Amino acid sequence: MSTANIYLCSFLLIVLGTARADDGLTISLADPAWNGKNIPSDQVCKKFGGNQAGSPALTVEGIPVDADALVLSFNDESYAPMDKGGHGIVRVQLNKATIIQIQSISGETDTLPSGVSSVAKHRGSGWSGTGGAYLPPCSGGRGNTYSIDVSAVRGGADGIGTTLAKGKIQMGKY
Repeated sequence: MSTANIYLCSFLLIVLGTARADDGLTISLADPAWNGKNIPSDQVCKKFGGNQAGSPALTVEGIPVDADALVLSFNDESYAPMDKGGHGIVRVQLNKATIIQIQSISGETDTLPSGVSSVAKHRGSGWSGTGGAYLPPCSGGRGNTYSIDVSAVRGGADGIGTTLAKGKIQMGKY
């Protein structure tokens, strides 16, 4: 396959709200309000008018059968202090599933769905005024790019573990 065809395929997958990683995971936005282009106006931090904002629900496929969990790192790629998990890192337990739908994770709170635990709280408590496991997009509409890195891991029950497969999906711009 030519380089141009690879770029075209990657572009089409992102445009359609699905991303396939070379390392095996296929990640899709499972909530139609999230299109991967623009953050829904009600899904931003409280400081900028979000009301009970949460992360997008996701469908993750291609999970290795020996993975114990998925680790989700929420990023603001446009602002280095909040990139690489700056908006929180959570761990979702698996039960030998090779496909899973992850429900929305509420923002600016430590209350998490069953089977989800915090690996690292978001680093924006001074900016948002709240703590919690996940901070919704909070750039004030400056056009920042938000994404989620997803890793299928084995071991490391209190942390990240050994990565078996990974992928990334764009949440959108805000």
